[in-house]
Amino acid sequence: MEAPSASLISDRPYRVSLLVNNLTINYKSMEKNRICLRSHSGCWRKFWKIMRMCLVLLSCFTFSLSASTYAQQERVSLNMKEVTVKMLLDEIQRQTDLHFIFNTEQTNSLGKVSIEVRNESVEAVLIRLFEGTDLTYSFRGNIIVVKRREDTRGQQEMLKITGKVVDEKKQVLPGVTVKLEGTTVGTATNTKGVFSLMLPVREGFLEFSFVGFKSKKVRFTEKSDTLLVVLVEDLKQIEEVVVTGYQVIKEKAMAGSYSKVKAEDLIMTGNETIESMLQGKIPGMMVTHTSGLTGTRQKVRVRGTSTLVGNADPVWVVDGIIQEDNLPFEAESLAAISDDNLDMMKEFIGGAVSWLNPNDIEDITVLKDASATAIYGVKAANGVILITTKKGERGRLSVNYSGNFSMSQRLNYNRMEIMNSKDRVALSREAFERGAQVSDERIGYIGLALAYSRREISLDEFHKGVKKFETANTDWFDILYRTPFSQSHSLSFSGGNEDATYRASFGYRNQKNTAKGNEQESYTGNLNMTTIFWKQLTLTASLSGNHTETIAFASGVDPYNYAINTSRTIPCYDEGQLYYYENGMAKYNILNELENSGNKNSSKSINLNLNARWRVYEDLTISATLGGASSSSFAETWFSERSHKITAIRGYEYGEFTVTDNEYKKSKLPYGGMLTVSESRNFNYTARIQAEFVKLCNGVHAVNLVAGFETRSNQYKGFSQTNWGYMPDRGKSFTNVPLNYGITLVENTEYARTIPSVTDRLSNYISYYMSGGYMYDNRYSINFSVRGDASNRFGGSTKFQPVWSGGLRWNVTDEHWMEGQNLVNNLSFSATFGYQGNVAENVSPDFIAKMGSVDSKTGEWKMTWSQLPNPDLKPEKTLSVNLGVNFAFLKSKLTGTFNWYYKKTTDVITTAKIPYENGTTSMALNDGDVKNKGWDLAFSVVPVRTKNFMWSLGTSFSGNDNTVNSKLESTKDWKKAAAGTLNKKGYPVGSFWAFRFTGLNPEHGAPMFDFSRADTRQAAEDATEYMAYMGTIEPTFTVGINMIFRWKRFSFPLNFYVSRGNYTFLNSPYTSGHRMMSEYRNASTQLNKRWRNPGDEKHTDIPSIPTGDNSHPLRPFGNGTGVYPLDAWAKSDVRVVNAWYIRFNDFKFSYSLPDGWIRSFAKNMTVSFTATNPLQIKSKDFKGRDPEVALGQQPRSQNFSLGVNLSF
Repeated sequence: MEAPSASLISDRPYRVSLLVNNLTINYKSMEKNRICLRSHSGCWRKFWKIMRMCLVLLSCFTFSLSASTYAQQERVSLNMKEVTVKMLLDEIQRQTDLHFIFNTEQTNSLGKVSIEVRNESVEAVLIRLFEGTDLTYSFRGNIIVVKRREDTRGQQEMLKITGKVVDEKKQVLPGVTVKLEGTTVGTATNTKGVFSLMLPVREGFLEFSFVGFKSKKVRFTEKSDTLLVVLVEDLKQIEEVVVTGYQVIKEKAMAGSYSKVKAEDLIMTGNETIESMLQGKIPGMMVTHTSGLTGTRQKVRVRGTSTLVGNADPVWVVDGIIQEDNLPFEAESLAAISDDNLDMMKEFIGGAVSWLNPNDIEDITVLKDASATAIYGVKAANGVILITTKKGERGRLSVNYSGNFSMSQRLNYNRMEIMNSKDRVALSREAFERGAQVSDERIGYIGLALAYSRREISLDEFHKGVKKFETANTDWFDILYRTPFSQSHSLSFSGGNEDATYRASFGYRNQKNTAKGNEQESYTGNLNMTTIFWKQLTLTASLSGNHTETIAFASGVDPYNYAINTSRTIPCYDEGQLYYYENGMAKYNILNELENSGNKNSSKSINLNLNARWRVYEDLTISATLGGASSSSFAETWFSERSHKITAIRGYEYGEFTVTDNEYKKSKLPYGGMLTVSESRNFNYTARIQAEFVKLCNGVHAVNLVAGFETRSNQYKGFSQTNWGYMPDRGKSFTNVPLNYGITLVENTEYARTIPSVTDRLSNYISYYMSGGYMYDNRYSINFSVRGDASNRFGGSTKFQPVWSGGLRWNVTDEHWMEGQNLVNNLSFSATFGYQGNVAENVSPDFIAKMGSVDSKTGEWKMTWSQLPNPDLKPEKTLSVNLGVNFAFLKSKLTGTFNWYYKKTTDVITTAKIPYENGTTSMALNDGDVKNKGWDLAFSVVPVRTKNFMWSLGTSFSGNDNTVNSKLESTKDWKKAAAGTLNKKGYPVGSFWAFRFTGLNPEHGAPMFDFSRADTRQAAEDATEYMAYMGTIEPTFTVGINMIFRWKRFSFPLNFYVSRGNYTFLNSPYTSGHRMMSEYRNASTQLNKRWRNPGDEKHTDIPSIPTGDNSHPLRPFGNGTGVYPLDAWAKSDVRVVNAWYIRFNDFKFSYSLPDGWIRSFAKNMTVSFTATNPLQIKSKDFKGRDPEVALGQQPRSQNFSLGVNLSF
């Protein structure tokens, strides 16, 4: 049975008496379960029951007297002149735990009073106050009832009132405030909407209030039965607030640009990361997947890219504490949305919030402009993403369980541009017959043809072999991929009372990828507690832990690329055994390589957050926050001596030679394999103390001011090393690699001795900040923020770096002349201006030297430098302007927000040319300028709302135009210009260029180009002089569409995502610029449209296969260097395609079971079916490929999940 709710009027004796009643009921319930016991045992139990009851009642009586006596003897110190009796009693309440019940009209009849006492008892003060008046008082525990003297006759015992509060849909409302009219005596409804209140009066009115609902008064008498109160929703009264991480601001007072998404609007299946779930939910924020493998991270951009060499990711903040990445950021890794070759081990470590269980999230707020983010100083130029986690709720213990069980669709060759075996053989036949440039193959049609030409096989053997290859059609996807089963579980406990709340959660996730050998397993735990002391001090503590293990593939072992690039004419098995084919200097089989290699990553983290808020006065609060996190990651990649990689190093097949053979002695690595380990440890802390002043004057002047100091420290310690001679199948042991090899005993410096790499990076910050605002009559609002940061990451000549912002907001619908109309429910305009900062922690202002070997002549250590000092290095600074409008029409059925922004980043750190007398030709300088301008729009509409059905539609639009506005170091390398990594003045980040294709040669089908200006002096320094600008590889326009259909107990949310504005090269069907691809490789069906005969150039742009006539290098450049025709064609404008796509992100079908079905075992139960990534519409050029992920990477898989949510 649920214990009655505690209330403000419940002092010690009343609480005990309630417990007594509860014990009696529990005992009766227990006795009913024991009627089968023997009679004399029952008598003894009855006797002991009576004895225990007597002891409890005696204790209650004693405590009651003690409590009343204690209340009367509470002491106060007062010095008040010409105040009302109400003000005097309020001051006594503030200094004590006492509560007064009185009639304001009666106390006002006493007029103004003055009193001065020091350490006087409350009873003595009341005697002096009411002496000679018609008012008197009486103590009831810690409650003092003030009445007229004639009203004191015939006083009765306290009255118990119980009831239940629901909304118009009969849904219970927990947390509703219930208060006796005209007093502070009250309570709150529990999780079932039930309340229980002890009152010192026999009749009166109860006031019911709840956020988002109209307040209501209900009359009660001593004859009242259990009350059933229905509250009506009142959208006008809902006061949205914005959490900035430093303070909570009323939405109407917030001028800055932000977007907020609640946890219930995110579809959680256990297969998606937090970043992935936000795709299409936030206007102005872009989330891009770089791979479909499990455990990889996504790239996130807020309002474009504002840095060139620094980290362009936004700052992640959880419950007010900045989260640091698990690994230190490298300069070239993530600056633009582009193909990058991050180390395989680091790719699977996870991001800054990968430790967080998504089921613990309450809501996510994204701060975008300077007014919203300036308080974060030099970390805020790329936006701030704030995550607020769930906290404990008052009421009885609540238990919630969420489980998901998923399956993913295995990849296959359907709709892929991959040749089958017959087409592949036909391509090789034509290449051989036309005299194409081919290698000396040992497999495939070319291998058979060369063997027949050398008379190594007969004609029958040749035809038999060709037939075998044509019908092989090896399904590499079936061999290397699977239909996996994944699961995730989350269990949480929550409860508390008015003085303390708690919440604990535990999560488990096991996610398997469609690629065999790729999976991730994680465990999470979270505990948070909030305690209130003396109604003035609030202490909050949270502790989170995470352990994640990811299994992936070693570098160079990629099942997806192998499946699409390996010829299907090659079998995987031959008569039940693995089939090996010659690949370079060693034999290869993909299953053998997967079995004898691996990539395993593990990460652990623990996060602690402590916060204390002391309410000094009604308007002043002082708070202190201490947050710390410790994380470690360990990654290892290994190859055994049976792998192809090690065989190629060894020089012969495993077991082919022994220690007595010369080949064994000549080998640099005759035994053992390779193990590369990388370990990183991160410790960071944040300490903050701040004061917050909030005051409302005369009901119209609202002032808020926050000021404080903060210090942060972030330390990385890393270690990596490659060791040889590793034997994973022999107890993970190592064997000594020979110090010398060969007949002449050459020193084995490459494999016998390895040098570890150690990373030690420390970033310290100390900051001051101030943020404030003023709002007049809910109509006009002014915001400002100022922050200064000092850090060891700045140059020595740089002290505190200040950033600031200001903003204005006009709430039009709060104007008096807008009252009385229902068309426009909300309309506000805002304008902000300010600066944001960004520190590139990967670039140091200090001199960095490397220790070399000992000089043989001097005996001293040699030293080289890796970075010259730059004492003037400072953070990048971004000027931000934002104009916004919020609107709501037609009784808030149509709501939305529109923002236009302009961002200009100056002092951008770039690699610039400097005179060689400085010791180098280039170094990192504050010499860049990047602009971003654009807009974002979000609106939601409810087209249909009936009693049983609702359809809501939410959309988010984002457009961004990015430009580099400073002259940077150019490149003469056309490959860099085509890769999208060249930053050039007047062009956006991620721009790329291509050769100008003019058609195919009608004689032999070779591609032709326009190389105008390729031989000029300018072209020798800048390859873009003779190449055509193609656009950017980063999307410039995105749309998110989110719809929800609800019918009775059914719910059907579905989400779409549209990406446009970016371009990319299609993968070339030719792997070499001057020769035919190897027989080991498959070919694209694009080659079915290749040039074969004169005249084909009129209807195709696919060149002929490379023969001697059409594969000679072209030399249009003034320096005499050349480029093969097929290489230039692969990076020509004819190969550029629009990378737009429309993704059906997910849909979910859920059903909430009726209460009558589950009443016996649960409070609520919902079952659901979710489909993730079920459909994608894209350019016809992307056959079987995902334009979102980097070309050549594994596409995202389709997942189907069954879920269940239970609450008890």
